[in-house]
Amino acid sequence: MASATLSALAGSLLSPLSKVSLEKLIGHLWDYLSSSPSPSSPDEAEKQQQLEDSLEALKDAKLTVRLMQSRIMKLFQKHHQNERVVGLHNKLKDVGYDIQDLESEMTYMELERKVQEINKAEEEEVGDSTSSQFRGKRSFPFRLPTAFLSKKKRGVPASSQSSSLSTDEDIVRQVTSIIKQLNSIESKLKEETMLEELFDQIKLNGVYDPREYHFTENERVTTSSTNERKIYGRNDEIQRLIEFLTRPNVNDSNISVVPIVGMGGIGKTTLAQFVFNDKEIENHFDEKAWIYVSNHFDRCRITKEMLHVINPNVQCCNTSNLDFLERELQRHLTGKKFLLVLDDIWSDEWQWLLAPLQSSQAHAIKIIVTCRDPMVLRSIDERNKIILKGIDHQEYWSLFLNCAFAENNPDNYSQKLHDIGRRIVKKLMGSPLAAKTVGKLLGRDLTEKHWNDVLENDLWKLKTDAHDILPALALSYYHLPSHLQPCFVYCSLLRYRYFKMEELIYMWIANGYIHESGSNSKTMHDIGEKYCYELLAMGFFDKVDSTEVKMHDLMHDLAQLVSHGEICIYKSGKDEKLSKNARHVYVEDSIDPGLVCETNNLRTFVLEGVGSMFALFNHGAFKKIRMLVISNDNLQEFPDVICYLKHLQYLDLLRTHITSIPESLCGLYQLKVLKLPRSLLTLPSQVHSLINLEILYTGNRRNGLMCMQLRNLNNLRGRLSIVALEIIRNKKEATKAKLNEKCHIKKLNLHWNIDTVDACKNDVQEVLEGLQPHPDLEQLNIEAYMGTKTPGWLMTLALQKLQKLSLIKCKNWACLPAALGLLASLKVLHLDDIGNITIECDDSVPKMFPSLELLQLHRATVSFKSMSSSLSSSRSLTTPGHSKFFPRLQELIVDKCDEVNGLLLPHLSTLKALHLKASGGLQSQVPRCLQNFTSLTSIYLLFIKGLKTETTIEIGAQQQQEGWVLPNLKYIKIECCEDKSFMQDLLLRVPSLEILCLSKCSPVSLLAVGRLSFLRDIELEEVELILEDLAPVFPSLNELRILKKSTIIFQNVPSSVTTQIHNCFPCLGFLNIQECDELVNGLHWSISSQLPQCLYGLSSLTNLYFSGTKIENFPIEVMATLHALSWLELNHCNELSSVEGLQALPSLRYLYIFNCPKFRTWSIEEMPMLYEIDIRSCQDLASMPPWLHRLPLLKNLRIHKCPKFDSLPEDGLPSSLETLEIIECEPGLMERCQQEQSPEWLMIQHIPKRKYIY
Repeated sequence: MASATLSALAGSLLSPLSKVSLEKLIGHLWDYLSSSPSPSSPDEAEKQQQLEDSLEALKDAKLTVRLMQSRIMKLFQKHHQNERVVGLHNKLKDVGYDIQDLESEMTYMELERKVQEINKAEEEEVGDSTSSQFRGKRSFPFRLPTAFLSKKKRGVPASSQSSSLSTDEDIVRQVTSIIKQLNSIESKLKEETMLEELFDQIKLNGVYDPREYHFTENERVTTSSTNERKIYGRNDEIQRLIEFLTRPNVNDSNISVVPIVGMGGIGKTTLAQFVFNDKEIENHFDEKAWIYVSNHFDRCRITKEMLHVINPNVQCCNTSNLDFLERELQRHLTGKKFLLVLDDIWSDEWQWLLAPLQSSQAHAIKIIVTCRDPMVLRSIDERNKIILKGIDHQEYWSLFLNCAFAENNPDNYSQKLHDIGRRIVKKLMGSPLAAKTVGKLLGRDLTEKHWNDVLENDLWKLKTDAHDILPALALSYYHLPSHLQPCFVYCSLLRYRYFKMEELIYMWIANGYIHESGSNSKTMHDIGEKYCYELLAMGFFDKVDSTEVKMHDLMHDLAQLVSHGEICIYKSGKDEKLSKNARHVYVEDSIDPGLVCETNNLRTFVLEGVGSMFALFNHGAFKKIRMLVISNDNLQEFPDVICYLKHLQYLDLLRTHITSIPESLCGLYQLKVLKLPRSLLTLPSQVHSLINLEILYTGNRRNGLMCMQLRNLNNLRGRLSIVALEIIRNKKEATKAKLNEKCHIKKLNLHWNIDTVDACKNDVQEVLEGLQPHPDLEQLNIEAYMGTKTPGWLMTLALQKLQKLSLIKCKNWACLPAALGLLASLKVLHLDDIGNITIECDDSVPKMFPSLELLQLHRATVSFKSMSSSLSSSRSLTTPGHSKFFPRLQELIVDKCDEVNGLLLPHLSTLKALHLKASGGLQSQVPRCLQNFTSLTSIYLLFIKGLKTETTIEIGAQQQQEGWVLPNLKYIKIECCEDKSFMQDLLLRVPSLEILCLSKCSPVSLLAVGRLSFLRDIELEEVELILEDLAPVFPSLNELRILKKSTIIFQNVPSSVTTQIHNCFPCLGFLNIQECDELVNGLHWSISSQLPQCLYGLSSLTNLYFSGTKIENFPIEVMATLHALSWLELNHCNELSSVEGLQALPSLRYLYIFNCPKFRTWSIEEMPMLYEIDIRSCQDLASMPPWLHRLPLLKNLRIHKCPKFDSLPEDGLPSSLETLEIIECEPGLMERCQQEQSPEWLMIQHIPKRKYIY
């Protein structure tokens, strides 16, 4: 098992006992007492007095708990392995869970009361037949289990019979139990504190320290000395560090700091040691000092150590006068170059050392600090910061081999052992310390069995010592703020290492790890986001994108290590029992329900593929569950006993096939997250009772919410879709959705069914009027609205925060009001499939659409009223850069629009991206407006389709005389342009062009290729590109796609150039040639050239695609020049029969052969670097090459739809293979592969992933 230090450390985790839980419980109890009627009998008076006494006891306990937590942490920090202290903390943690449970019970009661009051108010308000079904009945929206109806409660609404707090005595009993437990812990803690004070006194008297015989500390101390003869994978960091240390300080300062930041074990100290002892550094500095700081910052000690290093003879050992020490330090630094290393910083207190150093007359002071938490670098210029990540793969593999094999030669061991090692390396995060730790473990027994045991065993279960990787990482965990510790550890429950931040935050909320602060306006969701970013900053998470994070395997193992059994991942067939401490359980495949029923502390339950558990949800083991996730494709009905899980806050049924949800679910008032599958046909009718719900997700977008179902769900956040609006009869029904009260909804979709809306007799205009959203709405999408009028709330400035408006298939909408153009936050306006709409303008305001950045029009007829007249009436507004309309517009997309009237392109002076596609009227403005764009802003995208010849020739000639250019244009795509003079003229005016796409255009001639020196990507489709240049060189071209009968012709070029065509493309890395049946329709750089001979010498080429070409063979002398080619795909090459010659490709890793009916012959020699082979629809292929087993790197082999493929190689498959797919090949082979003990079955047993489909 893990070291005692780590086991003890685990005791400090997952503590739910926060002051917030206790305060909330006190608040609930106060509210409960306040709402109780006056006692009408002595018995009731006595019960009320007991409740009041309980309240007072809890108030007194607040301070007691805070003091106990403080004492325990102080004792724990002094002696991490004191098992008595750990035991007390665990007991305090258990009390915290009890407080949390009682607080949750009372929260549930309060929510029940609110739902009942809401239902009663609705009955009184409506008073018609629609509510008569509720009269005389419970306001509870479902049938209660009979077990809940046996006790009568006082002071609690009748509908709350489902709460286990059925009497006042129950509340008193639970509070009394909590107080007794706290008193017992306090008493034992006092004894422990007294014992600690006694031990301190004995030690002070110089006798001995009794604790040394029981508890051993393994304190890490570093020095500048190192045993490392070589440092792997840090050459760039070493050079950067040396350069920083040897260059002069900037900004007239005598001091500069370089932080080295990274997780424990990543090599910060080793890097600093290596540079500290470098000879160049040794000669550069007059004095050097290495000081290990650790988490016990002592300014006086550190100053003494610096002073002692600089002058060992100085007499300062007996003084603690910091002022004297700092003045002495300054005196001895005068005129010197001083290097200071502060290793292992844990707080920003170290910056107190800077002031006396800055005040010295030193010539130069350089400081290296190493730390794990970037937060300790506050106020420090971080431009010099070095962030250490994992070592790159190849260097790390070398380090791993050195650690695992030590003095043994790795080449003397089997390839399979190496393959296992590579799989282990993937788990180690690129950490040098992890390589040493695990390498040392593997080196004890260099056998496949031992290495497989290590691979399959979680690292946290392996024996470690205090200097191994997990203790190093655990130290980082130990220094996490207490509010982040349980959040990090909880992630070890989740099977996948990638987490959506929003999902993770709600899991934390459900388990009580996040609390709202009364003094802070931030929501729990906001606080959870902050927690995520803090864990990212400290290296416990890695960022995937703006919404997703990931946790490395090593971090996952650390989280499981410190969970102390509270988190359990149960795998069927591997595990036999659950930990008694288990509170968060993940079950894979199946589990004996009896094992689960033996627990009574479950908080989280994740079931994957388990189907026999649901009927037991009324068992006591499940009563405290806060999060339930079920993944089971066979699950179609969900049990009614879901109503027993009243603490539930997070329910995920997304990966099931449930078609209906029981109405009893609507009594789970604490639910915050509800995820439902695509298969669900309808939502429960009483879903509006889930008044705490924040996230409601249905996998099927058509299953949106009805207006009536929304009425009480004011906590919903994120995106909301309301569908089937055609069934809403009038404005009164629509207003019941209460959208104007839903302040957390940021994206709103309103959707009518376009197939039925024409037959709908309801007043759609009044319905839309009643769906007014909250003013905080940011995105609004209205689809298939068939009214003609704009709702009143869009004719005002009510939606001041609206950033995006999309109107789709609203064919009758006639006019958008001028108020829309006054919304200060509107950045995107999207009109799609609109019949004929006018956008009004307000001439009295200085700017219309002041923040709009994207205007997208698709299949719309649009008129901008007053825009053209306003521009022509004001001379100042005709000057580019002063237009009142769209002053910040960056992107204009007009696609298939019959008419766009009143929009004058020349005045869109800030435009950066222009897409015009088959949109008549605006095309004529393009040549005219380009000149304006040249001087005012940059355009990186020009998309023109169907450009009219008669318009462009004359204007293009005029602009050519004026010498205009487009200096920032990066991307051009032109389709269907017949005016080659315009295209040629344009291509001479784009000096920064990077991407050129031409499709179905007239032949284009480039007279001076040198003007396109930045061009890195060319795509040609059904077009002829003629190059007329004495030295046609594309120095930056990286990607070239020649598609569908396209041609590049070198015209009037010396023959010396055409015979060495690779010199024209020195950087070409990607080449795609498709559907070029004849040579002249391919690469026409020499009449005698043929594919693939024309590829000769393209030494930078990494990816090559052939599709629809008549390639027959691969000459070895040509392939041998393609040094970098790693990816080759051959598709629909009907003449290809053999791949002989490909063995000459030295770097080929990925080989794909698709739809080549004559292909049947492999090369004689192997292709040793192959990583993946994928063969599909090759009718003549019968077998794989006999040398396949000799490929050491091959991971994936796929053979699909090759009907003659009937055998595997006699010598077998490589041990490195991880994936084998044989799909729709010869049936006999696939049967033998699945027949136990057959030769084929034995041959493939080592492959983890196998797939066969007849």
